[in-house]
Amino acid sequence: MNNDEEFDRNETFISNLNSTLFIKRDYDLKEFNYEWLDKIEEVLPYLDNILRNPKRFIVNDEEIVKVELARKVTVESVIHLTQHTNLIQKIEDNGDVKPSKILNINKDESLDTYENRFIYTLLNNLRNFFEKRTSETSGTSYCQDKNKLQYVANTSVFGEELKISLDLSDVSKKVQEGSGNKDNLSFDERIQKAKMQINGFFGTELMITLSRLHVSPVRSPIRKTNVILKNPNFRKAEELWNYIQSFESKDKKEKEKRDFFDKGVLKNEYDQAFLMAFIANKNYINSSDRANESSVINQMIQRLVDNLLDTDPNITEDKLQDIFNKQIKSIKAKNKEREESIYSIFKDRLVRENNKINELLALFKEGVLE
Repeated sequence: MNNDEEFDRNETFISNLNSTLFIKRDYDLKEFNYEWLDKIEEVLPYLDNILRNPKRFIVNDEEIVKVELARKVTVESVIHLTQHTNLIQKIEDNGDVKPSKILNINKDESLDTYENRFIYTLLNNLRNFFEKRTSETSGTSYCQDKNKLQYVANTSVFGEELKISLDLSDVSKKVQEGSGNKDNLSFDERIQKAKMQINGFFGTELMITLSRLHVSPVRSPIRKTNVILKNPNFRKAEELWNYIQSFESKDKKEKEKRDFFDKGVLKNEYDQAFLMAFIANKNYINSSDRANESSVINQMIQRLVDNLLDTDPNITEDKLQDIFNKQIKSIKAKNKEREESIYSIFKDRLVRENNKINELLALFKEGVLE
């Protein structure tokens, strides 16, 4: 065909083209961030220190009892008696004072301090936070992208009816193996270890005692007592408190499901590809020497020379010949090297098999084998 005929043919192809490009997409991304677990693991030893040696304070339980029931007479009891003379029953001639009742003070240790209630509340919040984050980050980070494309088209050119149908499926899945692993421990092992420690805290004296007392939980902002300000264990505990209170997940979760007909650039590219396939097929069918191997080789060489000339228009015939000769020698040398390698492998195998046969024959002659 001359250029005008080719142009008319291609224009007719495009003008009569009827095509659709249907795309189905299913995208799913889960990328977990484990900073929260790092923070918990960092603070757990400090919480352990606090629970092993909880802060206590002395509670004075004062009551007025009959003198014979008083366990111990203290300075406070005497001072109280001087202030409440109505409790004096009798004063002896020698000056001894005999009271009818006296102040009795029972001194008990208590764990019900603000600092301990802060730890009690923190641990309850921590357990809830831990269970929620464990549930939301279970599994492995991954990205899965499924795309299904269906291109269907038909056209007519000078009485020829042309049709094409193309189905293309593209599935990719990237799994982040070992996501959440740290210090030679897998994510699941880290979770189990932290969970065991947290659950163990609820069996300590402080947690059991305050639970029985039904103490009221503390609320933000945390009071800056001397203990919380100066004790390094409590400072770390406050860090964890603030982290949980202001926590924002850094996990990435994206989902997209879409079915649509593309009418833009991508569809146009497939239309052009259909046209190019038609042109190539036409040229092949119309070629009189398509079955001629020599002709195919000549066409390949011609394309190669054309590429070389495009790269360097001033290249000489001698230079071309030199390039071809070097390439031919290089390819022949590689082929010979490959042949020698194959020969060596077969030869070595034959020698080993022959040695085995000789060993078996020797054993047979010696009567070891029958």
